[in-house]
Amino acid sequence: RQAADRSESLVGPMTTSRATTQPAFTTTASRLERFRTRAFPAGEQGRTMGCRDVDARRSSRRRARVLATASIKPLDPKYNCPPDLKIAVVGAGPCGLATALALRRHGFGDVTVFDRFPEIRPALGAAFNLNGGAAVLDKFGLLPEFRAMNNPMRLVRSRRVDANGGPLDRLEIMNVDVPKIIADDPVARDALVSATDGEPLCGTVMRADLLRALADALPPESLMLGREVTGCVTRPANNGPGDTAGAGRSVAALTFRDYPDGKETTEFFDLVVGADGIRGVVRESTFGKSPPKYGGIRIIFGCTAEGDAEAVNARPESEHGEAHQWFGDGCYALVYTAGGECKQHNVAVCIADETETDENAEWRVNGGRSSSKGKTDPAAARAACMEALERYSMPPEVVAVAERCERFFDVGVHYHDPMASWSDPSGCVTLAGDSAHAMPPFLGQGANQSLQDAWTLGEKLGKVRLAGRGAAVDAVAGVDYYGTVAEALAEYEETRKGPTSAIMLSSRVIGFVETGRGPVGWVRDV
Repeated sequence: RQAADRSESLVGPMTTSRATTQPAFTTTASRLERFRTRAFPAGEQGRTMGCRDVDARRSSRRRARVLATASIKPLDPKYNCPPDLKIAVVGAGPCGLATALALRRHGFGDVTVFDRFPEIRPALGAAFNLNGGAAVLDKFGLLPEFRAMNNPMRLVRSRRVDANGGPLDRLEIMNVDVPKIIADDPVARDALVSATDGEPLCGTVMRADLLRALADALPPESLMLGREVTGCVTRPANNGPGDTAGAGRSVAALTFRDYPDGKETTEFFDLVVGADGIRGVVRESTFGKSPPKYGGIRIIFGCTAEGDAEAVNARPESEHGEAHQWFGDGCYALVYTAGGECKQHNVAVCIADETETDENAEWRVNGGRSSSKGKTDPAAARAACMEALERYSMPPEVVAVAERCERFFDVGVHYHDPMASWSDPSGCVTLAGDSAHAMPPFLGQGANQSLQDAWTLGEKLGKVRLAGRGAAVDAVAGVDYYGTVAEALAEYEETRKGPTSAIMLSSRVIGFVETGRGPVGWVRDV
């Protein structure tokens, strides 16, 4: 398949993650095959699925790109490195930190990550499975860190729960040997077996551990924490009659609110990458308001404490590499384990619920679901989890893990419809991760797709070759390159919008099926 050898299309058939928390694995063998064809698109049709505007722009962009044959000095620095851009990445989540790493990896030295929180916060969020994202970590040189913090995924087992104890109670729906799936599929094998150590790239990590690994790989001076971005606008670079260097180009102006004094300042950048989440300021400032849509499903997460030896025993050690799914009538529960030497168990209870719940405004700190007084309550999230497990007759193994969980949060599933464009026309602002394509977590691809966005963006921008700001582009011998930042951003979108749009649409359907009631549940299970 065309995508198999492309770094920007590394997505595995076992898919479990979102930029914050992931409850789901695929639920039928046929769905695995259907998703594999989306994750590894064949030819132009697969790459452009869900992107109606791509074909109209592709031919003009490719005409603008030059495959040159002129002879030049091979060590001329203006041809051997991308332009010296001042770049801001807004958001210090997995996508933002990975984007900064990818940009630095591809030759950009002046890259700064901004976030409103004063630290990379530990012990927040739940666990998710990395597969295509793990392949990106391998490219970053972080394979040892991934191996140390991940719990290799060996098996996904799905069973039915019948609250009335009927004949289909505990019926096994699916039993998937994950390493075998990867080994038997040539596309998955090429993408998800590390060339570094020959082992599969598929394991479950705690979000906090991933953040720490990414942050530690960046120079400390590149992290500007405690600076909240409140606005982003583009404007001409020339500030007056005496400024001729900036004529003909634009810059992005970020407005900050600095803590603790709350003072507002403005700073200019050649490029701003919005990686600040589903309700990101960069997206709203650049493209206008487009509130995320509620998917009609809430998820109650629970996580055991880091280093809690007694909690580790809540699951048999033989099951630590297994994800267990339990499907009831209107509810679906997942039990899974993350971490390297220090294991943490997770439970996710997904419930069909038309009462909208906030997706993540404060859930990482205080529980998420608003009470009647408009405040969130972690104790209420714990109580809601235990009540749901009892109401839907979930098995003792799920209850045992939930009882040992230290943290609970109750969140709503939200998503964005595919956007016409992720970048502004001037080439000064672009989006990545949830800011561009927030998706339901039921194919578990949020964090994986975000890390692949980061790598692809760095790779495409690393191929920009400018003779000078605003000057004509000289021919570069034997190099397929982009003459402007805007061209590189357009190619980044073309590469990433197809897979992310297809996964987002599929995730919406799968979430409906996995939490389905009545006939929907029967069709799902048989």
